[in-house]
Amino acid sequence: MSANMDRLMNNARARLTGATDDALQRELFNVMDDFFKGSNVWNEDIELEVPGQDPAGTEYEITPTGPALIDKLLWVFTKPDQTTISRGSGIRASMQIPGVLVLDTQPSSDVTYIVTVANTVQDPTLRNGYVTFPAWVLDKYRDVILAGLLGGMMMQPSKPYTNNQLAVLNKRLFTQGITAANGEWRRNNTYRMQAWAFPRFVGGTQRGRSGWGGPV
Repeated sequence: MSANMDRLMNNARARLTGATDDALQRELFNVMDDFFKGSNVWNEDIELEVPGQDPAGTEYEITPTGPALIDKLLWVFTKPDQTTISRGSGIRASMQIPGVLVLDTQPSSDVTYIVTVANTVQDPTLRNGYVTFPAWVLDKYRDVILAGLLGGMMMQPSKPYTNNQLAVLNKRLFTQGITAANGEWRRNNTYRMQAWAFPRFVGGTQRGRSGWGGPV
């Protein structure tokens, strides 16, 4: 367990008298799932090689590089060539089933697409009971995650740490933190920059802090 996770759990234990580690770990899974689904901060670029006029159709399975589940499709681009760092052309696609990419049209020739997806946590957790996610998330959003953990635990009825008033306060802080994290992601974590306008179409190389980067 990392120092940051150890610090998070110690902070939670100090505020939740009588809480067991099993209960904290179960609630932490729920907190991280809510956080990633609401913020989109854990996103990843996945390369997909598509053969031209593929007789198998337009559906392709997409798999994250780390222990994760795909939550949603963000966008799809053609892979840029070696002479440019900009994205290629946007591709129309959908993902009704997480992890199953459906192209609107099949390309007439072989092409490589960059599929950008938003990830969330998956079961099973590590052997020690802790959910796995990129280490930088806890570095950056520890206070938000702690608020979510406290709020969820304090809402549990008939426990030594049950506190509906503090639960509501912490849940509010958690929700606000998710909204702020989503806004930072939209601005590419730059200060006072205008939010990036996503392409109108629906949604490798991992980009910056958005990729896996190792577990906590």
